[in-house]
Amino acid sequence: MSSQKKCETVASLNYPSYAVTAVGGRHVVVGGGGGSAKTGIKNQFDVFELYHNGNQTVGERVLSYDVGDDCITNMVAWPGAITAATTIKTAPIITLAVGQEEKCVIMKLKPTLKAVKKEEVSLQQSVKGKEKGHATGLLRKRRISEKSAEEGSTEKEDIREEKKRRRSINTTLRGTKYFTFDVDKISSIDTVFKKKTEDEVYQKCCGVSPDYKFLVTGGTDGYLRVWSLPEMKKEREIKAHDKEVDALDIKPDCKQIVSVCKPAYECCVWSLKDGSKITHVVLQTNGVKYKCFRAKYGIVEGSIQKTRLFTISNPVIGTKNPAIVAKWCGKTYKQEKTKSLVGSLSSLALSDNGQYLATGTMGGNVYILIAFSLQQLQVVEEAHSMFVTGLEWLPTQNKASQMVRGYSDASVLSISCDNSLKIHHIPRPGMVPVWVVAILATGVLCFAFLLANFLGL
Repeated sequence: MSSQKKCETVASLNYPSYAVTAVGGRHVVVGGGGGSAKTGIKNQFDVFELYHNGNQTVGERVLSYDVGDDCITNMVAWPGAITAATTIKTAPIITLAVGQEEKCVIMKLKPTLKAVKKEEVSLQQSVKGKEKGHATGLLRKRRISEKSAEEGSTEKEDIREEKKRRRSINTTLRGTKYFTFDVDKISSIDTVFKKKTEDEVYQKCCGVSPDYKFLVTGGTDGYLRVWSLPEMKKEREIKAHDKEVDALDIKPDCKQIVSVCKPAYECCVWSLKDGSKITHVVLQTNGVKYKCFRAKYGIVEGSIQKTRLFTISNPVIGTKNPAIVAKWCGKTYKQEKTKSLVGSLSSLALSDNGQYLATGTMGGNVYILIAFSLQQLQVVEEAHSMFVTGLEWLPTQNKASQMVRGYSDASVLSISCDNSLKIHHIPRPGMVPVWVVAILATGVLCFAFLLANFLGL
């Protein structure tokens, strides 16, 4: 079962994005930027509050934060206490770990309720009024003349421009109050170090443990470093690869970590207790050389004690061979199943319940698979005009998340250097039609009547 789907644009960004993370049920943080080059593109992260407008999921920017001269290339966030300033609106405290060059910057985002200014409320009312007038007045004008219809078209453009102005001043579409965040910089620590004087050093990946007790970083010096939270004290370092650590993920039981080194074609699993190497995960490809790009753990049947490992790999040379998604046993790390996909894969994400897998391509496509069988559910061709830099599933069981994603079975966000944040939904299984239920009920009653008559009851 596979279907071609269209995606929804959640928000437009002002910069190329490289990292995305969902916090709680409704908040998403996106980071990126133009780097140290003076191109006029800021290095920043945005916080979006998600909601459903009746037609699709929409993200409203509630915070934009400039992080300075260095681009955000990797990022992870985790929630703190829920702050309830009103009985209706809530927002979590967000702790953010951001990779910038050789440093990991820890920031705390504290929610604060903000009132929309009077002139901004007037602007909203003006837009709504024009939309309403346009909806009724345009029908009358179409009956009068083409000239009036053209005037209606101009009116539509005015509404569009006012909407753009509204977005630029960060007002809210859902009322006169909304949560923004105050940013406190907690610490900035070097997590990658030079081997030689001429080496360039930068953090390439980071991950937080499921219990939020420690952070793991990896970078160009080939080391995995484990930091205790919240004080960011270095607990352990593992010499994982001779070249850079491109990706990492922490096992749900917090006992192991997987790391990927693309230049060395390596995917390895390490013990977090003593830093020892557990295994080297090697894809069986009948002699064709493949390079592992990403690796992620997924839970089985809702248990953190039961896990699988998933990897995406691309052929080293040529495009005749397909990309491969592979599933591995979470205990023995034996290869269990593979799936061939068209395109060069660039990103990977697993839903929190372990049921779904999403992977993006260098061409901008997004594939969604069933994790257990690797059966392809959806392919969204050209979801982005450039390669997919990040994917993030929204929580599946969170009630607020279910509302903002339109009660879909699951939804995954995608980002790219094309300055867009998009979302892809998996519809819930369809219910049995009423007429089918009626026929079945009638059949059961008839069968019961005939059986009772045959038995003389």
